Amino acid sequence: MGKKHYMCTHTWSNPDTVKDIIKQQGEMTDKEFFAGLKSEKAETLQHWMGKDDFFFCHWYAEDEQSIIDVLEQTGFNDIIVTMPNEMQRYVSSDKITNEKLVDPFDT
Repeated sequence: MGKKHYMCTHTWSNPDTVKDIIKQQGEMTDKEFFAGLKSEKAETLQHWMGKDDFFFCHWYAEDEQSIIDVLEQTGFNDIIVTMPNEMQRYVSSDKITNEKLVDPFDT
C-alpha cells in the first residue's frame, strides 16, 4: 500500500499536561522529534504549534490507523486528541513540478 499525505489537527485531552510536555520537548532536537514520530507505515514531515488550543502535523502515512499507531507507541495518544484528514492535493513551494493541480474531488 502506498503512502498518502495527511494533515492532523491535534488538541490536548488534558490541558494541565501542556506545560510538562512542552518542557520535555524542549530537551529534544528537531531530529529527535521527527525520529520519534516515525514507523514503516507513517511519519511526521512537518509540525506547527503556537499558543492556541490546536496544533498541526503533516504526516505521510499508509492510512489514518498508521498515524494513530505511532501516536500510541509514543504515548501521545493518551494526552492528545487527533483528527487526521487525507489531503489528495499536496503541493509545496520548495518542490515545484509545473504540473496541473490535482482535483481533490476527482480522485
